[in-house]
Amino acid sequence: MWRTGANEATVLETSADLTVAGTAVPAGKYSLWTIPSPTGWKLIVNKNTGQWGTDYDARYDLARLDMRVETLRQPMEQFTIAIEPKGTGGVLKLEWEKTRASIPFSAK
Repeated sequence: MWRTGANEATVLETSADLTVAGTAVPAGKYSLWTIPSPTGWKLIVNKNTGQWGTDYDARYDLARLDMRVETLRQPMEQFTIAIEPKGTGGVLKLEWEKTRASIPFSAK
């Protein structure tokens, strides 16, 4: 389990209902967690927010979603969370060292 950031748990707040990798995510606030592994990454969207980044509780999971993982040509020294806009949504990207994990989303 990885807190997907530093210090407090990273929060995703959306005013629109989203579809993330085919899964409905209603408008609201969520903490983001990841499970990196050699066979693939999972993004966890958790309904609990405001907690310290080591206080994960699976009882509040909304979804566990498969992420696309690829190797970067140039290393990314600082961990970066970015959104690349595309159409009515975009791609959430997590980049660090030589790894990019990404997942598509769209507004409903």
